[in-house]
Amino acid sequence: MPTLKPGSGQYLHIEFVRDVRRQPDRRRANHKFPRPKPPTPEDLHQHAQDVSQGITEAVQQISQVRQGCGIEPSKLFVLEFNSVNLDLREIFEQRFKAWVVSEYKDKVGNQERYRFLVQFPTETSRQHLREEIRLYRTEANNIEVLPLKKRQEFCDALQAVRSVSRDERIGVRLREEGFPDVESFYVDVDLWHPGDPSDARQVLNDIRSMCAKYGGALTEEVRTSSLLLIKVYGSRQLAEVLLELDWVARVDLPPKLSQAYSQIFGEITLPDPVPIPLDDDPLVCVVDSGVISGHPLLANWVIEERDFDTGENTTTDLNGHGTSVAGLVVHGDITKCIESHQWQPRVRICSAKVLCHNRISKEVDIPANRRAELIIEDAIRYFVHERQCSIFNLSIASRDEVYRRGGQFQWAEKLDELARELDIVIVQATGNRPDPPIPEAVYTREEAQKAIRENLLNDENQRICNPSTAALVLTVGAIARSDALGHHQQNTGPRLKDAFAGVPANAPAPFTRTGPGLVYGVTNFAVKPEIVAYGGNWAIQTMAGGSPRWNRSFIFLGEPTLQRESNGRFITARNGTSFACPHVAHAAAIAAVSLKATLGQKPSANLIRALVGSATIAPPCPPDWLDDEKETLRLVGYGMCSVDDLTWSKKNQVRLIAMDEVELDKLHIYRVAVPQVFLFTKGKRGITVALAYDPPVQSSRKEYLANTMWIEALHGLTTEEVEIYRAKNAVQDVDLLPPGKEIKLRPPKTDVQWSTLQVRRIKWSRKPKLIIPDGETEPVIHFVVGCQQRFSTGFDDKQRYGLVVLFWHESEEIELYQALRNRVTLKAARVRVGA
Repeated sequence: MPTLKPGSGQYLHIEFVRDVRRQPDRRRANHKFPRPKPPTPEDLHQHAQDVSQGITEAVQQISQVRQGCGIEPSKLFVLEFNSVNLDLREIFEQRFKAWVVSEYKDKVGNQERYRFLVQFPTETSRQHLREEIRLYRTEANNIEVLPLKKRQEFCDALQAVRSVSRDERIGVRLREEGFPDVESFYVDVDLWHPGDPSDARQVLNDIRSMCAKYGGALTEEVRTSSLLLIKVYGSRQLAEVLLELDWVARVDLPPKLSQAYSQIFGEITLPDPVPIPLDDDPLVCVVDSGVISGHPLLANWVIEERDFDTGENTTTDLNGHGTSVAGLVVHGDITKCIESHQWQPRVRICSAKVLCHNRISKEVDIPANRRAELIIEDAIRYFVHERQCSIFNLSIASRDEVYRRGGQFQWAEKLDELARELDIVIVQATGNRPDPPIPEAVYTREEAQKAIRENLLNDENQRICNPSTAALVLTVGAIARSDALGHHQQNTGPRLKDAFAGVPANAPAPFTRTGPGLVYGVTNFAVKPEIVAYGGNWAIQTMAGGSPRWNRSFIFLGEPTLQRESNGRFITARNGTSFACPHVAHAAAIAAVSLKATLGQKPSANLIRALVGSATIAPPCPPDWLDDEKETLRLVGYGMCSVDDLTWSKKNQVRLIAMDEVELDKLHIYRVAVPQVFLFTKGKRGITVALAYDPPVQSSRKEYLANTMWIEALHGLTTEEVEIYRAKNAVQDVDLLPPGKEIKLRPPKTDVQWSTLQVRRIKWSRKPKLIIPDGETEPVIHFVVGCQQRFSTGFDDKQRYGLVVLFWHESEEIELYQALRNRVTLKAARVRVGA
C-alpha cells in the first residue's frame, strides 16, 4: 500500500469534465497598423539605393570573413533587416525561401519596428531579393517574386540591411572578464539554425573543419528548434574568428554558477533506523553535484546515482551543494523536522551529477568541456527513460546571463522543449545576485530594508537569469525565513554584532532574482518567478567602523538543510535560491502522487503545475511589501506553496481537477452549480483557479509561445448564453458580456495571459452576490478556458492543459466536499476488465 493516502477528514480531489456540447470558435483579432508613407520618386530611388548598398556591403564583409575561414562564401548568409509597421517574416520565408532565425518587435508611438535576422540558403535567394529591390527602384511592373503592390509595401517598409557586428556576438561573461590568459580554453558558441537538418549538418561540418584549421576542436553539439549550440576548445585566435562569422549568434565563456556557503548548524538525534521507501512513493530527480547517498538522513531514499561525465569519476558529491538540495527534496521543510524532532522522509530521489567541485573557488560548475544544455538534457532523458521520473529539480543558474528584455536564452529554450516533449515538470531556481548594492542615505533599519525592496524591483541587474526565463518550468525565488541575528539574551550560540538583517522575515531575500519574465512584444510579460520558498537571508554588517558589507553566511539567517558530515554534524543552514527550489520540487512530487490517486493514471505535467499553483498563498510579509498587485507578481509571483493544502481535498477546501486538450482558437466550458452551504455559511470564502499549459516554443519568433491560453469565471448566464457571448469576442481583453456577468478574479487575465501557469483568485468576506441563471434554482459559475494560436508550428492542432478550481471556506464545519461533488459533471468511472 502507498504511504501517501487520505487520512481522517481528507478526500481525493474531484475530477470533473467540461460541457461536451458544441464548443464555440474564438474569433481572431484583426490588428491593423498604419503603413509607412510611400516615398516620393526621388526619395524612392535613394531609399532603394541605400537598401541595395547595405546588402552589397554586408555580403562583401561576410564573404571576406568566410574566405579567411575556409568556408564556402556563397551559402547560408545571415543578414539583418529592419522595417517599420510591417511584419516581413512571411515574405522572407514564403517568397524568398529564406529562414528567419530571430525576430524582435518594439513600438515607438504609433509605429511598430521590426528587426529580423534572415538566413538565405543560396545565392539564388539573395539575387531574387536584389532583383525585387531593382524593380522597386525603377518602378517596373514586372512580377518576379512579389506582386507589384506587395513589392512596394515590402520595400517601403525596409529601413536598413546590414551584417551583425562582432560586438553583438560577445556573451556576457566574455564581455565582463575578457579572454582567459591561457593558450587554449573552452567557449560556448551558439549558431543560427538554418532550419533544414541537412543544412545544419553542413554548418556543423564546416565549423568543425574551421576549428581544426586553427588548432582547435568542436567538442559538443546540442540542438533546439532555433539554434545549434556547440562547445569549442581552442585559442583566442579561433574565438576571434568565430566572433566575426555570420552564422554565429553568440560566443561566451561557460556559465559560472553561484554557490552558497555552509556552516555547522547543530547536533540532532538521527532516526534509527531510517524509514524504507515504497516503490510508489513520490520521486524527484535532483540534477546537481551528486549526493552523499550514505548520509544518515538520505540513506535508503537515493534509488539511483549517475555521473554524466563531469570528470570527477564518482557519483559522490564532492562539494556539498547537491546534498543540501537533496535533503530538502526528500524531507521538505527541514526546519519543522528539527523543531519536532521527527524525521519522516517522503520523497525518493535519483541523483544526476552534472556539476563538479571547483577546488579553487569552492563553487560548483558545469564541466568546462560540456555544454550546459547537453549535459542536463542527457541527465533528464536518462532518468525519464530509466526511472520514469516526471519531476526534476534544477538548482542551477548562470548568474552572469541576466535577462534584460529581448529574446529567449538558448538554455531556457532547451528546457522548454524537454518539458513539453517528455511531459515533465522542471523546477528551476531564479539564480542569485552575488553583489546587490548596499543602501545609502538611509537612517533606519526599516528605510534600509525598504531600499532593498526597491532595488529588487527597479535594478535591472536583479532580474532573473538564464535559464529561469524558461516558459514551461516552475521558476522559484527565495524569501527569508529568519531575520534573527542570534541569542542576545542567552549566551547560547553565535551572535552577529554590528549588523541587521537585509530583509524582514518572510520578505523576498536580498539576493533573489525577480521578474518580470520573458517579454513578448512591448507590454506583455510572463510571471516569473511563479513561486517562492524559504531560501535564507543576508545581513548588512559594519566591521570596526568600516564601510558596511554583506554578511552572506550567518547561520541563523540561512535555510536549514543537510550537509556533508563535518565533525560529526550533518545539518547546516545555507543561503540561495538553490535551497528554495527543492521545497517546490518536494511539493510537486507530492502533488503528482496525489493526482494519480484521484485520476487512476499518471497526471500530466500541466496538471501537476496547476495543482501546485492552486496551493499558493501570499507570504506573510510586513506591511507595504506586497501591497501593489503588479509588484507582487514580480517579487513573489503567485506566492509560496503549501504542501499540506495541495495533497488532499477537505470538507471545507475542495479541488476540482481536469486534464484535457483544446482545439486551437476554441473554448472549453466547465459548469459548477454553487451549493447553498457555500453561499450562506458565515465566514470568509473564495475561489482560486489555476491553469497550466505547454505550448510549442520558438526563440526565433518574437512571441516565443506558439499558443496562449486564458481562463475566466462567469455567472448569471446559461451555458448557451456563455457560448454566444464568448464566441463573439474578437480579443480576450475586449469584454462583450452584459455588465456584471464576469467574476472579477485577480490578477486580471491580461496580466497573466503570457504565462503558462496562471493563478487567479477571488475572496469574499460575506455571502457573494452570484446571479441565478434563467431556468436554474441556484447560482451557476461557468469557467471558460480559451486558446489562441499565435503562430503556426505545422504540427499540433490542439493544446494540452491542466485545470484546478479550488472552492474554500474558513469554517472547518462546513460540508462543502459532497455538495460540490453532486453539482459538477464527474469524469466517468473507469472499469477494469478481467481479473
